[in-house]
Amino acid sequence: MDARDVQQQSVIRQLRILYRAVQAHSREVEKACGLSSAQLWMLYEVSLSDGINVSDLATILSIHRSTSSNMLDKLENKRLIYRDRSKSDQRSVHIYVTEEGKRLLAKAPSPPQGRLSTTLAKLSGPELTKLENSLQIFIDTLQFQSAEASMTPIPDN
Repeated sequence: MDARDVQQQSVIRQLRILYRAVQAHSREVEKACGLSSAQLWMLYEVSLSDGINVSDLATILSIHRSTSSNMLDKLENKRLIYRDRSKSDQRSVHIYVTEEGKRLLAKAPSPPQGRLSTTLAKLSGPELTKLENSLQIFIDTLQFQSAEASMTPIPDN
């Protein structure tokens, strides 16, 4: 095995570690509070900006507006959030965390926004740029261009 083969195997192992870290966090969240990690992050973001609208929430989470609406439906069915239509503009809907949602957040595992986001936030500007550029090269080489994939939470629940 030459040096390049060893390096490729090392990268494969690193990608497996990333994947398993995301899976482990997701299982931990699911077990602790019955939500997917993406749902917990959404609930957390709503709690930070009580009265946020669907479009702004989708932007913060880097997901499609329709995905955001579907996730909100699940949180509303669990009585963790509620939506309130604006009296001045019936098209505008504001989202709020319920008392039950606040209690769930208080007992939820940290970080509520997931390990990937908090880990990326710890990187320096140059480190983040280098990682972003390297991942883009890898994705381009992978030839799996899907805007849908980039706007779907991991895991998709």
